[in-house]
Amino acid sequence: MSRIRDFVTPANAMTSASLVTGFLAIIAVVEANLIQAVALVSLAAILDSCDGPVARRTGGDRAFGTNLDSLADLVSFGVVPAMALYLGPLHAPPVLGLIACLAFLLAGAWRLARFPIVKRTSHFLGLPIPVAGVSVMYALVLWSPGPVAALLIAVIASALMVSTMPFPTLHAARRSTATLRVQYERRFRRR
Repeated sequence: MSRIRDFVTPANAMTSASLVTGFLAIIAVVEANLIQAVALVSLAAILDSCDGPVARRTGGDRAFGTNLDSLADLVSFGVVPAMALYLGPLHAPPVLGLIACLAFLLAGAWRLARFPIVKRTSHFLGLPIPVAGVSVMYALVLWSPGPVAALLIAVIASALMVSTMPFPTLHAARRSTATLRVQYERRFRRR
């Protein structure tokens, strides 16, 4: 049986910081400080994008780190946007708004639960919850949607998370960008 000290790794520290950031974002949403909440969710997204590469470089218990990452993602990118939607534009249609917020939260949880089962190297199956959560938060701040638009945003984001649509991974996107850059350089060097 492992001691708690065995799980204290740089990657797990980053994931834990992402979870703390998500909790602080919930407090910001409750206190109606949406800009602070967006900043905190953005910080959680940065931490989330870094913890995986750090874990691959430093090793450690992958199962623990993966589970911790899913919990942090659910809070930072599922609970925070759902709360922001409900306490914001979706508070006006209380029953329908609550249903849309719950759908977003459940779709995010299902997306996270499905991730380790159907891993693909070239693409994600369904919209990743960090992308959905960050997008919803930015839409709330930059667009200030009314109840109908907010319902559409929540429903579309929920449907995309549980869909089987392929979305490129960062690794695949970098590889495609590098390939395009090489082709561009070859093409214009010939002239």
